[in-house]
Amino acid sequence: MNKSNEEYALVKAEREIFLGFYSIRKLLDTFKLSPQTRKIKFRLSWSPCVGFVDYFNWHRIEELFDLEVVHEEERDIIFVCNQFIHSFIFIHVFSEDRALAGVYVSSDRDRTKRVYFISIEQILEAFRLVGKDYPKQRFMRRKKDGQWEEYTPSTAELAASKRALDELDELSSSTAKSKPCF
Repeated sequence: MNKSNEEYALVKAEREIFLGFYSIRKLLDTFKLSPQTRKIKFRLSWSPCVGFVDYFNWHRIEELFDLEVVHEEERDIIFVCNQFIHSFIFIHVFSEDRALAGVYVSSDRDRTKRVYFISIEQILEAFRLVGKDYPKQRFMRRKKDGQWEEYTPSTAELAASKRALDELDELSSSTAKSKPCF
C-alpha cells in the first residue's frame, strides 16, 4: 500500500469510528437503546499528561503523556462516545503485524489531563452491542424539571400497562373488522 492509500485508509477508519460513536450517542440521547445498553461500562486505560497539548503538538503523545504510567478506570458508554465525538487527540495504534490495535483518544476537555487507549476490541464490542439492541418497550416519566427519564416500573404498573396494551389490541382488531362508513 502506498503512502496516499495508507493515509486514506487511516482517515476512513477515523471517520467510521467517529460516526459510529456519534450514532451511538444520538441513539442514547433519544432513548432508542435499552437501559441495559445505557449502563454498559468499559474498562479504559489512560496515561497522565506531562506537557502542554495544543493544536500544533497534539500528535506527539510520547512527549506529552507518560505512556509508561498506565491507570485504569471504568466508564460508561456515553463517556466513551464523548471522547471520540469531542476528540482533540485521535491517534491510531497498530500491532506488530500492522493491524489496528486501537486508538489513543482524548477529548478537548480531557487533553490536558490524560489520554485514553481504547482497543479495537472495545470499539467493536460497543458497535456490536448497540447494533444488536432492539428494545421492545420503554418506561418514561417526566421529572420535576420537565425532562424525561427512564425508570423501572413496579409490578402493578407493569400489569396495568399490559392490560392497556391488550385493550388496544382488542380495539384495533374490532375496528379492522367493521365496515368503513363514508
